[in-house]
Amino acid sequence: MSISKQYLEQLHETASQLNEIANNMQQNAIRLIQENPQIDGRFQDQGIANDSLFTISCSFNLQKLAENLISYCEERLSNMQ
Repeated sequence: MSISKQYLEQLHETASQLNEIANNMQQNAIRLIQENPQIDGRFQDQGIANDSLFTISCSFNLQKLAENLISYCEERLSNMQ
């Protein structure tokens, strides 16, 4: 197996793991928001709400990055066969 093919396969695996991590971050942040009590339409702990929303935003960026890496690796690997 060529070094470049091996590298792309490892990169693909890493990108898949990154996508899974981003999904977990997002799910945990959503759970925290849902568990954060609201009083008069405002979160009781605004810091947790802000942290959760920031995490969700970051997870979207990580997911997009992972998707781009996965697509790139798949395209390159298909060209090698």
